[in-house]
Amino acid sequence: MMIPFQEILPSAPLRHLVRSYHLANLPPTPYNIKPYPARIEHALAFFARGFIHSHDLVTGNSYRVARNAIFGQQVGRLNFETYTEGDFLMLMVIFQPGGLYRLLGFSSQELTTQFTDAESIIGQELQNVNDQIANALTYPEMIERVEVYLLKQIKKVKKEAHGIDQIGQILLQQPKGFSLDWLANQAHLSPRQFERVFKERMGVGPKLYCRINRFFNAFQYKELHPEVDWLSVALEFGYSDYYHLCKDSKQFAQVTPTILLNQLKLRPELMALMDH
Repeated sequence: MMIPFQEILPSAPLRHLVRSYHLANLPPTPYNIKPYPARIEHALAFFARGFIHSHDLVTGNSYRVARNAIFGQQVGRLNFETYTEGDFLMLMVIFQPGGLYRLLGFSSQELTTQFTDAESIIGQELQNVNDQIANALTYPEMIERVEVYLLKQIKKVKKEAHGIDQIGQILLQQPKGFSLDWLANQAHLSPRQFERVFKERMGVGPKLYCRINRFFNAFQYKELHPEVDWLSVALEFGYSDYYHLCKDSKQFAQVTPTILLNQLKLRPELMALMDH
């Protein structure tokens, strides 16, 4: 049976580098526009069947995303338009903080706000992995094909782990309550050095990183707890009031939280689930 969306944990040997896999398999659907507010995410995406167009609501740029693509850190909302080839099949590798930097060996800032053709950076062997995903008979087999590739890649990791990666992990789980000076001290760096190295590995500075993650966490919480009012959500996640949550929503999603919530109810994977 076709499953519209799954989030899958990696096997133990890959967990230091990979956070999760996102697997989407959608039938043709008229509800093919997906709002994608900013979130903390570096990823390698394989579009095995079908493809997406990315529409940047801030710049107005629109383009077809490569069949094998590296997703840099986004700082604003995008709209993804999904095109199917019979069905739509995507497998996305979501990296741990600093993971993509370690794998590629150059500053993640070069990828910020970009969706880059991964073959031009990593190599044409990615299309072979893509073909294996497309031809796999089961979802576990698709994950297995990607993991075989990644296990080979980690033997060639270009950069060592750093304390800032652990700080990125902490801020991913708890994006509030830490001063820049405290964070820099934990990494045994001056505040200026900390800012520079953090941007190099994460793609954005620590303050923006925390703001994006706090907003996305607050919004996800509201989706899971629709009975909780927005003011209570704002206060729960460290906002002084609803106005400040709304301000972040307009920056990272280009609309108010309530409008975004309504728009996301029509995202393709939810419509596919409803059809089932």
